[in-house]
Amino acid sequence: MIRIFTPSDMDRILEIEAQAFPKSPYNRIIFTSLHRSHPTTFLVYEEEEILGYLVYTPEGHIISIAVDPRHRRKGIGTQLVREVFRNSTGDFIWVEVRETNTGAQAFYEKMAFRKKGVIPRYYWTEDAYIMVR
Repeated sequence: MIRIFTPSDMDRILEIEAQAFPKSPYNRIIFTSLHRSHPTTFLVYEEEEILGYLVYTPEGHIISIAVDPRHRRKGIGTQLVREVFRNSTGDFIWVEVRETNTGAQAFYEKMAFRKKGVIPRYYWTEDAYIMVR
C-alpha cells in the first residue's frame, strides 16, 4: 500500500535511509523539513512495515527515494515512481542521480528517464546526472 507519510513513520524512514545511504543519510531535521514542504507528496510504501519512501514536488521533481535494501528488486521503487507519473502536474519528471550510482541510473532508464545534463559537484565531491522523463 502507498500512503502519505505521517510523523509516526519517522523512525522507520530513518532506518531505511541509513541502510540505503550509509555515507550520507538524511537526518530527522531534513525529513521533518521535507514533510513540512511536501506534506501530500511524501509517500511511504507499506506492507506489514514501511519498506520504502519517496518525496517529490507536485511539479515532478523527485527529491528522494529509498527502498529497504532487503526488499529491492520487488517493484516497490517502481510503484512509488509511478505515483509521481500519475500525480505530478508538470510536463516532465526529473531526478538527480550520483554519477557513480549505476544501479539507480539503470532503474530510471528502465522507466524511460534519460540523462539530460550534469551538475558538477552536486554531491560535494561527486557530480550528478539530471535524468528526465
